[in-house]
Amino acid sequence: MKKQVGTIIGIILIIIVAAFSLMNLNSVEVNFGFTRLQAPLIILILFSLLFGALIIFVFSSTQNVKKNRQIKRFEKLSDKKQAELATQIQELKTSLKEMETRLKNSAGKQEIGAKDQQIADLEKQIERLNKNL
Repeated sequence: MKKQVGTIIGIILIIIVAAFSLMNLNSVEVNFGFTRLQAPLIILILFSLLFGALIIFVFSSTQNVKKNRQIKRFEKLSDKKQAELATQIQELKTSLKEMETRLKNSAGKQEIGAKDQQIADLEKQIERLNKNL
């Protein structure tokens, strides 16, 4: 939408400059300081317009180049951060798996330890019973 509005405004400005130029067909003298030039006013108006457009183009081009460099720098930084985060996520997943394994082993050892304790208690009871017999 912005491009369409810009295009329409550009066309309107071109029509205004063309109409203004056609109303000023007289020849004028221009003093450049080191030389003087006699030229039709329409040529001077169009030349000034083109020179101004060239200046605007150069300035906008340099701004675009700066923005593109900045965008590339941010993209590289973003890629680097994403790679770091992916590495951290992978390390956390590995750590989680290790912890789950430890927990499972720990729970199994606790159960075995509890059963061993029960067996030891039962053996002691059997010994007591045997002594009482």
